[in-house]
This record gives sequence, structure tokens and C-alpha cells, in this order.
Amino acid sequence: MKLRKMLAWLTAMAMLGTAALATGCGSEETSSSKAETSAAETEEAADADNAEVDELAEDDAESGSVDDETAAYADALAGTLWLGMDTEYNCYAMGFNEEEIVFEADDGSSASGYWGVTAGDPTIYIFDDAELTNQIASIPWSYDVENDVMILNNNVIMAQADNYSFSDAATAMQEMATAAKVQEYLQGTYWVGTDDTSASAISMSSDTLEIIELSQDGTLDQGSFLWSMDYDTLNAYDENYNLLASFGWDISEDGSELQLTNDGESIVYTQVSEEDANAVVEYLYSVMGLEESAE
Repeated sequence: MKLRKMLAWLTAMAMLGTAALATGCGSEETSSSKAETSAAETEEAADADNAEVDELAEDDAESGSVDDETAAYADALAGTLWLGMDTEYNCYAMGFNEEEIVFEADDGSSASGYWGVTAGDPTIYIFDDAELTNQIASIPWSYDVENDVMILNNNVIMAQADNYSFSDAATAMQEMATAAKVQEYLQGTYWVGTDDTSASAISMSSDTLEIIELSQDGTLDQGSFLWSMDYDTLNAYDENYNLLASFGWDISEDGSELQLTNDGESIVYTQVSEEDANAVVEYLYSVMGLEESAE
């Protein structure tokens, strides 16, 4: 995919009684009164029964909703491994099968056991028994099944690692150590790349990736995205953490060139100085051989 197509894709794409006494002369009236009282009591009893049934049905529905959500999580997460890194370059791995979970962090902490969630509770719980009775850990967590978006500790974007599974968490953490070093290196850097029809500049800082692209006809486009990376993939997200695009990445040994690959097509970006980045628009025009007035 050409750079312009990648940018267009990113920008376009850019979660609950009283009883009556009977008398001989008043038997008919009394019978009527009894009948009315009986009818009223029956209706009240029926209303009470209906209310109880409705309440039970509502409880069952809520319980069913929780069960359905848990089942949906289990179906979607079984056999997957998720990797993430925060802005302090702390790395996390979380793997799932149908019932079990393994959690690893590069600070040496880890947990494994059985996982449980409850609808409306933004926490994932880890237990040491399959009956989920003895909790050993809890982690702030959210997962959007439909959009396949996972957030850990309220701010760490977790990306699914397609090349690893539940049992590979420890191995994946070793790979993440390399990615952490690269992501730390990329903080505060600026890059320029060109293809046959456009030139673009990328800046990376904290969790924000910004792109400015100049096409051959002088059209200037720009976008700002959240980003994260693991051992081989750089991901771009919108402000709601919806994944917009994923790119394979590679970096030269001296750190001067960054290669991003999407759909089999690659663009090599060269690192530029902060001075050039401060005048990035002028720089792009100069790279393309265009006058700035060409807009």
C-alpha cells in the first residue's frame, strides 16, 4: 500500500386484608363483598406473583448477560496472547485459553490460574481454582470483543500477537524487551520517507504518532494517532483505541533508517534532525522539489 493510501486509510478510520362477617339478612351483599374482596386479593396476589416472576426473569436475564459475555470472551480469547507496553517502556504479556490465564511483566511479576470477568466491572480476576473461589490477583482491564480492543491498567494498549499463543508468554516477553528498547529510542524522533508520488514526515513522542504527507500535486494531509509496538508490529489507533492499521517494522543497526511495511509494500524513512522537523512542511516541499506556494 502506498504511503498516501496508508495515510488516507488512517485518517478516514480516523463503550444497564380485613375479612367481613356474614349475617342472615345481608348474605347476598356479603357474598358480593366477599367475591369482590376475593377478586381484589387474587389480583393483588397475581400482581405480586407477576412482579416476582418479572424480577426473577430480570435476574436471570442479567445473569444470562454476564454468562453470555463471559462465553463471548472465552470464545474470542481462547488460544491468544496479547502484548503491550506503557509509556515507561514496561512490557506486559497476557495469554488465554478457554479457562486459564497467564500474565507476565518484565519487572519479574507474573500470575497464572483461572480467569473471570463480570459485566460492568472493568476488572479481570485471576483465581487459583477452576471454580473461581480463591482470588489471587486482579487487574484493571477492558476488552471490546467486537472491535478486538484490549486495554490493560487503564492505559496500556494490548495488541494480539499472532505468532504466539497462550503457552508462549514467557518467550514473547523476551522479544518484547527488544521492542521496548526500540520504542524508547523512537521517542522524540522525526522521520522522512518518499515514494514515487509523495513525501511524508513522522514524529513519535510518548504514545502519539503524527504524520504529515505531501503529495506530488502539492496537497498536504496530516493525522495524529495513538501507537504501540511489539517485537515485529507497529500499530496505529484512533482516540478510542480502535485499531486502524498495523505495519511490520525494522530499524537499521545505527538507528538512522526505519522501515514500515504494509500489504507487502515497504517505505524506508530516514531520521532527520529536530531543526529540520521544526520546519517540516518546508522540508517536505524541498524533498519533493515543489514550491510551498504550489498549494
